[in-house]
Amino acid sequence: MKKTQQFHKDRKGTITTLMAFLLPVLLIVSAFTINIAFLQLTRTELMIATDAAARAGGRGISHFQNIEDAMQVASNTAALNLVNGQPLLLNANDQAKEIDFGDAEPDQASERFIFNKVQRSQITNGAEQAAAIRITGKMGGGISLTNPVTPIFPTFGVDMLDEFEMSSVAVAMQVDRDIALILDRSGSMDFHPGWDWPSGFNPFTWDPVWAAHQAGLLGYNPFTGRFHYLSGQNSETLQDWIWTTYLNLGTAPQRPWEELLGAVDSFLQVLEGTDQDEQVSIASYASTATLDVTLQTDYDIVRAELATLSPSGNTAIGDGMRAGIPSLLDEISRPYAAKTLLVMTDGVHNRGSDPRDVARDIVSQYDVVIHTITFGAGAEQSTMQAVATIGGGEHFHAADGDALQTVLEEIANNLPTIVTQ
Repeated sequence: MKKTQQFHKDRKGTITTLMAFLLPVLLIVSAFTINIAFLQLTRTELMIATDAAARAGGRGISHFQNIEDAMQVASNTAALNLVNGQPLLLNANDQAKEIDFGDAEPDQASERFIFNKVQRSQITNGAEQAAAIRITGKMGGGISLTNPVTPIFPTFGVDMLDEFEMSSVAVAMQVDRDIALILDRSGSMDFHPGWDWPSGFNPFTWDPVWAAHQAGLLGYNPFTGRFHYLSGQNSETLQDWIWTTYLNLGTAPQRPWEELLGAVDSFLQVLEGTDQDEQVSIASYASTATLDVTLQTDYDIVRAELATLSPSGNTAIGDGMRAGIPSLLDEISRPYAAKTLLVMTDGVHNRGSDPRDVARDIVSQYDVVIHTITFGAGAEQSTMQAVATIGGGEHFHAADGDALQTVLEEIANNLPTIVTQ
């Protein structure tokens, strides 16, 4: 009995000694594991903040077309993202190498984009262009503005582990676009909104009509006392002249088709001023659809073709989308360019393929983004919103010609930006 009691006492003593040895080891291992998890979380936060800053900077290049504003946008976005409870601060000093500009070229071997840095001075003086931004988010080290990471648990006097320096790199680039404009040339686009003449004014009274005769729009028979339209003139051209010239009321009320042509011209002018090389094609639809011009970088060719089109007929939106897709897939299209289908209508789909079904078919086969624009009070917005949602794009509504021009200019100015590293 005494031996058994002695054995239990010895056993308890051994376990106590073992626990006294293992407990600190367990604490150290637990602290190490927690620190590792904490550092991994911090590294993930740093990567997210850096990616967000790069993407914002890339959009800034596109929108502002200068690197100063792009740096400001990138810095502001980085500071909105907390890393280890503190905002990520980017040092915009060129020597810090935290914000670099350049271009990103596709590497056929690796199927990746390679960033090539360009000196800021060369960009500022116009010798080089910036199409990509590289953000290096740093915590500690050098002249970083963000503090290094301090572990949650002490590292038991190991100085090199008291603080951790981290960095993450992201490159965002503006992507060239191949754009297919799908334009509505149905009969409703030719509907004139009417003439809101000043109170009491009648354009068909003697004084304005006689002035139009003297200007060469009308002929006059002195024997009958009647006026007649000369070649190429009609009631609309007469009223247009009276509005703009005789009364000097400014731009005459335009048909939706005329407003569309003006808005597309503004769209092309914006593209002509960007650093990217955008290719544009035109497909149009009424009762049937046609591919009117394939992808072009010479926008005068696009303008000339548009000038030959005229509106009439029904509204086959889906057929127009199908007509435009081949232009984004032929040998002229570029493999690294973003493919965009920009679909515009002022009415309601009433002929041919349902545009929602066509959108599903397109996105299931091709890497294409579909944006939609509805124009005027008669446009069916819900269907076109659905098309944009299916196509991974955005829907815009323009109440009038001025709003349509603003929408198209906004789309032209906002080039797609991707993070490539």
